Parts: sequence; structure tokens; C-alpha cells
Amino acid sequence: MRIAGLTGQGVEFATEVIVRACALKGLNVYTFRWFPTIVRGGFTYSEIRISDEKVNAPPDRINVLAVLDESGLKDAGSLLSEDSIVLVDEGLSIPQHNFRVVRQPLKKASSEAKSRLNVVVVGFISGLLGLGYDVASIVLEKISKRDLLESNLRGVEAGYKLFMESGLESFDLPSLSASKNVVQGSDMVALGALSAGCKFFAGYPITPSTSIMEKLMKWLPEVGGLAVQVEDELSAVNMIIGASYAGARSMTATSGPGLSLMIEGIGFSAMAEIPIVVVDVQRVGPSTGIPTAYEQGDIDLATHPSHGDVPRIVLAPSTIEEYYSMTVLAFELADRYRCPVVLLLDQVYVMNYFTLDELEASRASGRKHVSKIGGGVLQVFPSYSSSADGIPSPPLDGFLFVASSVEHDVKGLSMQDGQTHVEMSLRRMQKLRELEENPVGWEVLGDANSSEAVVSVGSCRGAVEEALEKVGSSGRMIMHIPLKQLWPLPRRLEETLRNVEKIYVVEQNASGQLLNLISPKLPKTAELKSIRKFDGCPFRPGEIYRGLVSNGGG
Repeated sequence: MRIAGLTGQGVEFATEVIVRACALKGLNVYTFRWFPTIVRGGFTYSEIRISDEKVNAPPDRINVLAVLDESGLKDAGSLLSEDSIVLVDEGLSIPQHNFRVVRQPLKKASSEAKSRLNVVVVGFISGLLGLGYDVASIVLEKISKRDLLESNLRGVEAGYKLFMESGLESFDLPSLSASKNVVQGSDMVALGALSAGCKFFAGYPITPSTSIMEKLMKWLPEVGGLAVQVEDELSAVNMIIGASYAGARSMTATSGPGLSLMIEGIGFSAMAEIPIVVVDVQRVGPSTGIPTAYEQGDIDLATHPSHGDVPRIVLAPSTIEEYYSMTVLAFELADRYRCPVVLLLDQVYVMNYFTLDELEASRASGRKHVSKIGGGVLQVFPSYSSSADGIPSPPLDGFLFVASSVEHDVKGLSMQDGQTHVEMSLRRMQKLRELEENPVGWEVLGDANSSEAVVSVGSCRGAVEEALEKVGSSGRMIMHIPLKQLWPLPRRLEETLRNVEKIYVVEQNASGQLLNLISPKLPKTAELKSIRKFDGCPFRPGEIYRGLVSNGGG
């Protein structure tokens, strides 16, 4: 379903009430919200997909559209059918259409109840979906501001009454055995950081990553940590480098423009081998772009983030659950390999609501602390000494640890000779070979022996899985690799796809950044097909299905 209107009309609040009501009945929910950068007056909508099964992609069609303003029909035409119900105020004029219009005195009911239009609509939808007035009221009592609670309860009652008098039949969604949790991707990232033992966060507000900072500013002090809002992204990245050098697991969160400003700091982290975690919530670019819209346009920047040869790890989780587990993993990898880890996230997961069963908490090993064994402040620990795998040992207590952004010897002392640079460069680049051979999050879904394969990135996974299920119903089986370790690129990618004849690369940017990244690892004999979208909205399963059928037959 979709709720549409203007910013300032409470579309997001209405969405949250319905999502939480569905969660109380044990239903699975996926949401996506389109909204402009202006606070009031711009067109906005929320899509809510509800199912008794897990859903990870937006719908291919809209069964119910609730319109708060005449702009609400914008961009909805292709998603509506003759069976779709469009709820509008009785005074709203609707152009020629092929869907079912339900006119109700929504504004009048709102005025009489001394409530808001969006809440009256929530009441009507609660009846239409079979959620019930009581469930909606329970949610309102939990999330309403105290001075608005009575007004909201009157509004939802008025809307529910309109439904009961409308003669419409309820969809009568099932009630499952246990209620579910409602989360946003920002919750999962913040909880993952806490579980990993993060003790310091520095960030600068930038859409769509700000909610991560807001949650850590609230939660970190409760576990003895500190989160600070600083003056810019340059300060943020350098502060987490300093905190990590002092012994605290540290993180920042930003978006594309901020990541651009952090590049020098990421290079510093790589050269000094000080572990940090940088979260990049991608948005439409370049430059300011569309700050509130969804795109996967930072793959190039994240995988090649600095001048020189930079050891780095780039992870792209593909499910809402992985936003938690791979945040924990990011800290573990940063500490193990003593390098920057970039967590490449999607706006569609970070800013929207999803339902979740109980979260299985991860226990991080934490940063290694070695007890004092002697030494003193005048003795420098050889923190960059060579080892078989190229991974330097953590500094020992009781010694001075020197870190530098210029080329240095095994003690971190500045050296300007070519041979030292060769030796240190080879050691730094060698330490990630282990990850090339044994990538994190590696999955091969579907038929591993198929002559066709799909490689997807991030949140594209859900729509790809649905599209492949539909393709498979006709007997055409296709392998699916949701690639989660973007750098270093896994050798298994090349090995797994060695005998594949046709490869589809699914991503959300204009230039095919994932395709360009992995092409050197793909078989030269394979036919490569790019399925990409860059209109600011996530893939719908039908869009990927049409791409697979038109490019591959079947």
C-alpha cells in the first residue's frame, strides 16, 4: 500500500503507526519512503508492503493508495490496477482512471474530531487492513507526544468509524503467533557498533546518515562511550583516528559528499595502520545530488578511496540483519588487519522501517590488550615489523607506539629511502591476501551449476531473489551471488563463475560501477549484461524480472 501527500502532512507518522500495528500482529513489513529536501509542501509518499512471509523489496503493484493531497496520485499510475482501492477525501477531484475510488469525508471527520487528517486516514486503513481500532490505539499510546495523544485517539476512532460505515470488506490480514520488532537500518548499525565495543563516535550531520549519529549520541554514554558532533567531516575522521590510536574502537558515519572529504584521513589510517570504521550511507550524487534519494553511486569511491596503494576493506551488507552483524564484523576486521574498513550502506535500509524477529546478538572479541611486560616510554615498540601474513602485532603496554602518515620503518620512525618504502608497501598490501582467499559473507544462492548468474550488491538482493523465484517457476535456474565483500575482491568470484556463459550485474547507479569493478574477475568468454536503475527509488522485483527476460529470453 502507499500513503501519499505533501511533506508536513504527517505521512511518516501515519506510516510508523501502520507498521507498528502490523508488527503487533506478527506480520512482516518492508517500507520505502520518497521525500524531498524541503520541510513543507513537497510531494512525498511511503510504501508499506505487508505479508505473512519475509519481504525484502518494494511491491510491483499497489493494492491500497491513501491520498492526503491532490498530488498523491503522482507516479502511481503504473502501479495501480482496476482492483486497487484509492482512498480520497470526498471533495477531491480525480482525473480519468481505471482503479476503484473510495470517497470519504476525511477532512470533515478530522475537523469534527479536532484531530489531523493523517490520523483519520490511519483509522480508516486500520479497518480496511483488518488491523483493528484497538491495535492502532495501542500504537498511538506508545508513540504519540503527550499533548497530542487524545487528539490522535479521537482521529483514529473517527477514521475507523468511517470504514465501518463504508460497506467495504476488510482485507483481514492474518494474526501470527508472535509480535515482531520494528527497526530501521540506523538502529541495526548503532546496535552493531555497541556490540562490537565501539567507545567513540565522531560525525557531522549529513542526510541520510544522521540518524546513526543521533542514536549513538543517545546510547554510547550508557555503556561508557562518547559520541560527538563535530564541525565537519575532516574533523570527524581525524578524531576517530586519534581515539583509535589511544585504544578505543572508533567509528564515523557520513554520506558521499562527506566521504569525499574523509579521503585523506582514510589514507592516513591506512599508512599509520590505525584501525577505523567509516560508515557511508549512499545517496544520489554527484556533489549535493538529491540528498534524500537512494543510489549506489559510491562503489568507485569506497573501493579506491585515496592516492597511493591503500590497504582497505569495503563491506556492503545485503539484508537488514546484516546491517547489524557486518557492523560488528567491520570492527573485528579493522582491528585484525589494522586498516580502515568502509561499510557501504543503502539509504533505503538506513532510513525506513522493517520488522524483525528476535535479534541474535554478536559477541565481538574486542581490541587486544597485552599486559605490561617491561619496557618504558623511551623504548619504541616495533609495531610495523614484518610477519608471515604481513599483519603487524598490536602494540604492547609499557612501550611507546609511534604512528606516522609518512613512510616509516618498523618502529614508525620516518624514513625516506626507496628500499624501506618497497618493504613496507609489500607488507601492507600482503596482509589482505587472507581476505581475498577467504572472503566474509560469501554466499552462492540458487543453482551453483547454472550457465547463468546474477551478481548483486547491497539492498538489490531482495528484489533479485523475488525475480529469480519467478524466473525459476518456468524452469530457468540462475545462480545468485549477493556480493558483500567489495574489497579486496574475492578470488572465489572468479572461481565460481569460471564456466558461466551469461552474467547479469544488478546495481543502482548510472555508470555500472559494480560491473566495472568485478569485470577483471569475470570469465572473458561470458556475456555480460548490466541491469541498473538510478531514479532514486529501489528496484521492484518486476523490473529485474523484465531485465532478465528481455536480455536472456525465457
